[in-house]
Order: sequence, then structure tokens, then C-alpha cells
Amino acid sequence: MDVAITGLTWGPLGAWVGAGTTLLIVATTILVSLGFFERFRGPRLHITFEAREPWVRLGKEQPGGRVLWVRLGVENVGSGPARACVARILSVQTQGERRRDVDPVHLRWAGVPRSRAYDPIDLRRDQREFIDILCLVPGAKWRLVTFEDPDFEPGFATHLPLDETHVVQVSIFTDNWHTVTRYLSVQASSTSPEVELGLVG
Repeated sequence: MDVAITGLTWGPLGAWVGAGTTLLIVATTILVSLGFFERFRGPRLHITFEAREPWVRLGKEQPGGRVLWVRLGVENVGSGPARACVARILSVQTQGERRRDVDPVHLRWAGVPRSRAYDPIDLRRDQREFIDILCLVPGAKWRLVTFEDPDFEPGFATHLPLDETHVVQVSIFTDNWHTVTRYLSVQASSTSPEVELGLVG
């Protein structure tokens, strides 16, 4: 038997398919504009610390002894670059109490010329850089490693006393990834060379 097909009408089904396709395109465009897919192909930042080199460095000899530098590592373990990374201390706690005499301060990147140490940097995939957090000369106070320019007059404490436990909140900000925060605990004695360091929380 011969069957002749004279026409095929999709009817309402065609309208539904067209509307579904349009909706999918609009939804995808919105998700892309909001950066939804960045988590799969974008950066992922980790802040690291261990109580040994290269996170802890002994610097030049000064009156009173060698300077101890305490740093955090910032590593991009994602697929894309982390753009315009900036590091800041947001708060400091001493003996469990938040200090009201310390404001948020900008931190400097290690391993770059001093003239560019506070500039935002891009971190490529698998790139790790260090940020200077604190330094200590034996017998002196901890010093927050921030601007030393004579024009910078903070009006708040940039030194922390010995013989007390301090917890420093450090955050990394980027243009294309969420803020990453860690807490560094430090303690040094004025009567012995022992220093206790570690991440908390």
C-alpha cells in the first residue's frame, strides 16, 4: 500500500521547542555574565603556612639579632589566572580579644622590587607567591609589615607586644574570585628565642 504524506504540522509542540530554546539561551547568557562558569575554568586561591622555610625566613643581622620574617603563601590551584590580587590584614586579636587600636592594613608581596611590593599582582595557574605579614627583631616587638613611607601616618598601632598570643586575620582579594581568609597565630617570648607560629580556624 502506498502512503502519501502531504504535510506535517508540529502545532503547539513547535512553539514549546522554540520557547525552550530561547529560554536556554537567555539562562546561559545570564549565568555567563554572572561568572557562574568561572568556578570550573577560573582561579582557585589557597593560603598556606608552615612553621619553616620559605614561610619563615631569617633576615639580615641587626642590633639585637637577626630579623625573623613571617610570611603566608598564596597559590593559584585553578585553571585560569587570578587577576589583581591584593593582600590585607583585616583584624588582630590579642589574648582572644580583638584589638581596637589596629586598623586594616595593606600587605606587601615578597620577591618583587620595593617600588611594586604593594601593587596588585596576577597569579597564573600553579603560581605561588608570598606576602610578608610580620617581622621580629629579638627583644623587640612584632611589626606589621605595611607601608614605611614617611607620608604614611597610620594613627594606630603597627607593633604588637611580645609574651602574648596574637591572631592575625589575613584576606586576599581578587577581581575574579571570592575573598580567601586565613588566621595566623603568633607568639614570641621576650626571655627566650622560642617562637610559636601556626594557622588557626
